Amino acid sequence: MDAGLVAPCESRSADREVRGVKPRPLPKTVAPVPDELLSGWLSRLAAANYCDDAELLAHIKIDSAHGTALDFSVDAAAAEKIANAARVDPDVVRSLTFPAMTTREASLTAQMPFQHCPQCSREGLSLRHWRRAWA
Repeated sequence: MDAGLVAPCESRSADREVRGVKPRPLPKTVAPVPDELLSGWLSRLAAANYCDDAELLAHIKIDSAHGTALDFSVDAAAAEKIANAARVDPDVVRSLTFPAMTTREASLTAQMPFQHCPQCSREGLSLRHWRRAWA
């Protein structure tokens, strides 16, 4: 068989982007719970689809270095990509982030959880109030 007839995977992926075809939705989805952070929901979504967070973000074309940073700010394009992959409304994705905060609120919000519930943690949940010093 002529090797020139089969394009490498990288080319097909690039062709899909050029033609505007979106990555397929994930086979399994999970519903976010009240007070859940976007990074926690993405981790549960990855686990439900038998991959890790970095693989999930790579599939939906989001730089994996921005995983927990998404909790504080998710742009419209990233929210749309996540929503398409998880088959939810982009507003649901945006609702899982911290709202715009004052300087005082930001100073009282930890970058990593400083409290947790063992049962919730076993289920993969990461809740917003676990990062708030006043919680």
